Amino acid sequence: MTVAVIGAGMAGAAAANTLSKAGLQVEVFDKGRAAGGRMSSKRIADGYLDLGAQYFTARNESFSQQVSQWLESGAVCYWPAVCYRFEHGQMTASVDKTARFIGAPSMQTPVKALLATLTNHFDCRVSRLRFVTNSSNGQKNGWYLFDQHNNRFGPYQALILAMPPVQLQTLLVTACQPDEPGYSELQQLSAQIQPQALLPCWAVSLELAKPLQTAADAVFVKEGNVSWLARQNSKPGRGNTVDNWLVHFSPQCSALHLQAEPAQLIALAKAELELIFGQGIDVTDALTHRWLYAQINPAAEQVLVEYSAGLKLAIAGDWLLGGRVENAWLSGVAAAKGVLADV
Repeated sequence: MTVAVIGAGMAGAAAANTLSKAGLQVEVFDKGRAAGGRMSSKRIADGYLDLGAQYFTARNESFSQQVSQWLESGAVCYWPAVCYRFEHGQMTASVDKTARFIGAPSMQTPVKALLATLTNHFDCRVSRLRFVTNSSNGQKNGWYLFDQHNNRFGPYQALILAMPPVQLQTLLVTACQPDEPGYSELQQLSAQIQPQALLPCWAVSLELAKPLQTAADAVFVKEGNVSWLARQNSKPGRGNTVDNWLVHFSPQCSALHLQAEPAQLIALAKAELELIFGQGIDVTDALTHRWLYAQINPAAEQVLVEYSAGLKLAIAGDWLLGGRVENAWLSGVAAAKGVLADV
């Protein structure tokens, strides 16, 4: 049985790895240049900067076992971050003793490890799907994928979609024509997807001339324009030798400034850092990254999309389970198990 997985973030990688271990032939497709999705890091001269997911935790027993394997292989390590909260204009130490993990030497390392032995198609934006069944024109039944250059891949006997809901819905509604088998089921499945389940996030990384005078490695910001701050050079193995702070803007602020120029975002990040820490800073270098689909929308209805045996189709993503890296992995494994139960 051959399976295509679209999306090489944690959810897609977990699904593909689970299927491959069970003996299925798997191919992974992603529009990016490498695996990682929102767990991607930016390579700089002396190390890495994490612009998306900042760390992950392990609460589920199965995921904890996976993390233990990553720890043993060196794909992840602990981040003993000193965490604070900023709320009501005050900075207070966090009493949270949660164990936090990061990829080593970059956040996407464990994702790459899951995909290391598989067939991966990067820089491949799947722009169209075609579900063929009871074919009369000589095509074999199954899923066909078409990239941005109209190259065709397939057929695959099953398909897993591990991507943001907006992109997912766009692909689903074009996979069948109204007079073809599977059309009604695809439309029903598409209607369950919540396009607004993920909200945007601007990430800004600021390199400072002098270290901030604070004991904090990370700050959970509970008000204003920012949702998260992290001292990136506090992360083990990153190689950063200067004080570098990552600013994640809130979904509301990110949406308001969705089309802002980098210089505007950098100036706003600098002002927010000075406001929260109450000290002036001198920025020597900076970079920005816009995540269009990043932060969980608490107002969106949570839906459970199960494997469709009729379509041979499963959906995976952290947004199906309320966010977090751990839930991305769990969602990917669940999607793979749906496929395996139908083999």
